[in-house]
Amino acid sequence: MLKAQWNTVILDGSIPQGEIERMIDNSYKLVVSKMTKKEQQSILVHL
Repeated sequence: MLKAQWNTVILDGSIPQGEIERMIDNSYKLVVSKMTKKEQQSILVHL
């Protein structure tokens, strides 16, 4: 993993909950988009 692309988020209330959820959703979508279709389907089964 390339840690230069990581973000550190301190959960002290200074960032709205919706923004944190948006960042998590975007990160998830980026990771899943790089997976094979088979891997993506495997994840969907476990959700």
